[in-house]
Formats: sequence, structure tokens, C-alpha cells
Amino acid sequence: MTIELYWGSGSPFGWRALLALEWKKIPYQSKLIDFSKGEHKAPAFLALNPRGKVPVLKDGDFVLYETLAIMTYLERKQPEPVLFGRGPAEAAAIMRAISECTCYFEQPAFQVIAPIFFGGVDDKAAVMKTAAATLHEELGRLETTLAKSNWLVGDEPSAADVWWYPEIMLLERAGAKDVAAPLDLGLASIAKRYPAIGRWQKRVEAEPGYQRTYPPHWKQAA
Repeated sequence: MTIELYWGSGSPFGWRALLALEWKKIPYQSKLIDFSKGEHKAPAFLALNPRGKVPVLKDGDFVLYETLAIMTYLERKQPEPVLFGRGPAEAAAIMRAISECTCYFEQPAFQVIAPIFFGGVDDKAAVMKTAAATLHEELGRLETTLAKSNWLVGDEPSAADVWWYPEIMLLERAGAKDVAAPLDLGLASIAKRYPAIGRWQKRVEAEPGYQRTYPPHWKQAA
């Protein structure tokens, strides 16, 4: 039975699961959830994930939510191509990269992104500037890594790249919005400011199946 993946356009969490499916070449049915219609809070969806969040994976009678859990399931279901490393050191480095994104990048990223997309920039400008400074520190670390390597860990794409890429893309999209311009956050074009990250973004985008994962409403707005 074909895997079903429930996801939302622009959600970095759903995007990660889509990239994992595409990179591992696992057939799946795309189930796009429309946030604007409240489909993530509908009874049918809450029966799959009572938290009302994406992504959700359904494989026959087995239902799973939480992105890292889904990626782990896909790795065990189809071990090649590998996403979580070929040895203990590589596997640990990949998990460290994921943890660093989760622990040190996602919160300040949300502090910047949320007011831009949902309102409150004027009231939260100071918090946003402080958060942006933290983000630049983290981006600088990534730049140093990617100046020496094509991928975040090892010599091939991994779960680390799957994890970081959507978050950076969402941050860059938010930073390019007109409402963010007066704050001078330096996030409108991450690729220009951090050329090694920019080259890495292009490598991710050249991977087979990438276009099928790109947020549909971003394409419509382009």
C-alpha cells in the first residue's frame, strides 16, 4: 500500500518529510492540508493527529506524526539511500546538526518569522533584531561548515540537510517581505550574504524530486 503524507504548503516540518520521501525515492500520495480552511483542525485530521499539526504519515493502518519520527520510520523502511549516516560518528554528527537547528535556530527564527507573517512587527521590532543577531551567528557557523564541504555532514545529502534547508528558506522568504525592510535584519537574501550557504541551497534544489516538494502557494506568489 502506498504511503500517504499529509502536509501543509510552507510548513518547514512538512517540507522536511517530503524531501525525505523524495530523496529516498519512496512512492507516496500527497495529501495537501489547507490551513486557511482549517483542515488541520477538522475531525478527520484530528483522528490522525490530535495535535492538529503536519506532517502526518499513514502507511496502511500505521499512522505517525512528528517529523523526526517520520524520517526515522522512512529510514528503517527503506535503508538506501541512507539519510542518517553510515557509521556511528556520521550518525551522531547528523543528529547533532538536527539538534543545533532545533535548539538554537528555530526559536529565534520563529521570533522573526511570526510577526512578519501574522502581524506585530512594530511591537516586536526589538525582539526581532535581537533574534536576527542570533540567527546570523548560527548562519555564520553553517557558512564555515559549507565552505569546506558540499553537505552539512559527510559527502552526500543527509537528514541534516533535509532538516536545515526548509527552515532557512522560510526565514529568507520572511526576511524579503516589505514589512521587514525597515528593520534591516539582513535576511532578505541569505544566499548573497552567505555564498557557501547559497551554493548549498542550489545543490539541494538540484536533487531529484525537489520541485515536487516546493510550497505550492510560493509558486503562485512568484
